[in-house]
Amino acid sequence: MNSFAMTDTQRLAFDAVNTADVATRSNLNSAVRESVKEICGGTWNYYSFMQNQYKVFQIIAELMPAAMNASLASKFAPFAEFKDVAMGDKPYFDVQDNTIYPVVTVARGIGAIDRHRIVDKNFTVTTLMKAIKLYDEFDRFMAGKIDMGRLVDTATRAFEHYVGNLIADTIYGSYASVGTNYKSTGSFSITTFSSIMEHVKAANNVDELQIWGTTGALVNVVDSVFGYSDRAKDQANGVGYWGEYRGASMFALPQAYVAGGAQSLAVSANQLIVLPASEKIVKVVFEGDTVVAMGDGSGRSDMQSEFTFGRRVGAAALTVPEGKYGFWKFA
Repeated sequence: MNSFAMTDTQRLAFDAVNTADVATRSNLNSAVRESVKEICGGTWNYYSFMQNQYKVFQIIAELMPAAMNASLASKFAPFAEFKDVAMGDKPYFDVQDNTIYPVVTVARGIGAIDRHRIVDKNFTVTTLMKAIKLYDEFDRFMAGKIDMGRLVDTATRAFEHYVGNLIADTIYGSYASVGTNYKSTGSFSITTFSSIMEHVKAANNVDELQIWGTTGALVNVVDSVFGYSDRAKDQANGVGYWGEYRGASMFALPQAYVAGGAQSLAVSANQLIVLPASEKIVKVVFEGDTVVAMGDGSGRSDMQSEFTFGRRVGAAALTVPEGKYGFWKFA
């Protein structure tokens, strides 16, 4: 994620996301409310708000990226890279050539040796505008009872949820493009899974791996050859899965419901991902500023006030046929 100098309000948003302290989150909402009140001349006034609404929206547009980026990084930083870019910019992500080229034996005086060129690859990420619209009754808006801090928090959490699911979908959707030596389906097999791990190590020239999946997927990874100590069993009882498999640490992906109220899980519970410990395989791009707009209800028969929040966002997984990472898909 790009670094940038935060304003005081952005720092408050960042801190609110990175702490469980209720007071800090309350301070953020209070800061938003006070900022809106100050813009309106010290007290809530409908006409003053309408006259200065774009100043209010500018504050909200500053808050959302700081809070969203902080929250996403805390959950997905081990394997996802985040970039904020200006509108129209197309950042390129480099993929280094890790090919191990052969060293050959030649006779004295012979220079006819096959030559090899190191060819790195790169790719860019396409972004799309994503938006959410929230509304409230006109009389509540006129009375100044709409909590702008809560509106910002609701919109921010909705975007966090969308991007989190986008990251998971991007990874799982790349299954077909991963080389055959790096994936398998069916019931868990120690031999096959260990082979996938060795291929991922060799392809990336690394020694350390990580295994990611939901708790429901990780619980299937069991080493019946070496077994587990009583301490490991206690740890497994605490988190719901074994914490390590043959030197590779295991981590649970955050689970969530599909947005919209349906009680169906959004993240696949039947897939595992084997990653190099240092590889950020998903690239997430936020393009341009947060868009905040308002409909004052004058064009609606019910006079309801509407608030629209939008950002351009996209994600892509770093995949090559040789296999940057491994997959296991349970039947």
